[in-house]
Amino acid sequence: MPVSALLVALGLASSERLDGQCQTPEEMAAELISLRQIRNSRETLADFTKLYTATTNLEWKMRTFYNLKDENDTHDCGGKVDTWQLGCELPRPGNLHDIKSHAYYVGAIRKLHAFPVQVVQSLVASEWYHPGLTSRPVWCLDSCDLPLAQRLNAHFGAVSKELLHFWSLKHELKDHLRGVGAHTTSFDRLIAGNGTWQDVRLWRGRAFDRQLCDRYFRVTCSLVEASPEVWTNPWSHVLISILMPNSWVPFHQGHTNGQLTYHLPVMLPEAGAELALLERGGTLAEQETGTVSWTLGRTLVFDDSFTHAVRYRHAWSEAHSSGGAPRMLLLMRAWHPELEMKERMALREFIRRGGEEEPEGYDMLPAPGQMAP
Repeated sequence: MPVSALLVALGLASSERLDGQCQTPEEMAAELISLRQIRNSRETLADFTKLYTATTNLEWKMRTFYNLKDENDTHDCGGKVDTWQLGCELPRPGNLHDIKSHAYYVGAIRKLHAFPVQVVQSLVASEWYHPGLTSRPVWCLDSCDLPLAQRLNAHFGAVSKELLHFWSLKHELKDHLRGVGAHTTSFDRLIAGNGTWQDVRLWRGRAFDRQLCDRYFRVTCSLVEASPEVWTNPWSHVLISILMPNSWVPFHQGHTNGQLTYHLPVMLPEAGAELALLERGGTLAEQETGTVSWTLGRTLVFDDSFTHAVRYRHAWSEAHSSGGAPRMLLLMRAWHPELEMKERMALREFIRRGGEEEPEGYDMLPAPGQMAP
């Protein structure tokens, strides 16, 4: 192992070079990526002591390089004192809102809930920030070179037919239509906002709703099976997302930058539905909001770890003449394309070690030996 890599692995690399000059942005970015890869490695994730050390080192370097700590803070790095030097910083990524201390959360969760350590570790890992990945709010609008987006666009006709048929039977199948948060997390209930926001869940983690897939969504579910970037992602959901007129979802963020969100619209109002995103991290104060709109049949890809909101501004009375048409789309989440294959496999195994939802009526796919990028 090169000396520089060894120093990184031991947490001894500093934001200041031996000649007293700041590291270049390229050097700092490379160091963060190296530390991230160490933390996300199978060897580290298998050893609590190594994981604690690797995570602490990465958290510290992120705080230092992104200038997220007090100037007087110091950190003992093997006998060296790594002190922040003003001006030696990287631009703060727009989806980096804060750095959650691994040690603090593991201790706090264990104390409050007495969970086994593997469960606690998995919960904490699901909120890790992965430095070095390209961070931009919107990846694709009308055209996209991401394979999954191209796959969805190519099958839009068949997917649209299935979703619209299901919607025509909504009164008979209302038990499958739940308010957001029933299928996902309790946090989602808090961001449901005003109006009606519902979803139908087809996939979670490693599980299909086989009844829905076989009866109503054979093409849609087969696309998931053909997309390991979706079904090997332990944070993934595949949902039909339905937003009714006069509804809005307030600003919020997803829990990890290790994945991207894909929206394939199959029903759109003529106007009023939009996705709003903030390009910078931190608070909402004094930030300009950028908005994008969906295009029927074209996959929109965005990073939900950026602060974002969804709006359907038309009042119900204005849309009632058209039957209160919703904004309806197929939503799925896939690995960030730059997260390396070894990291994906190690994170997937590690997060699932803490327990995995196996809901009744769902069909589990086996863990693959190989995963497509």
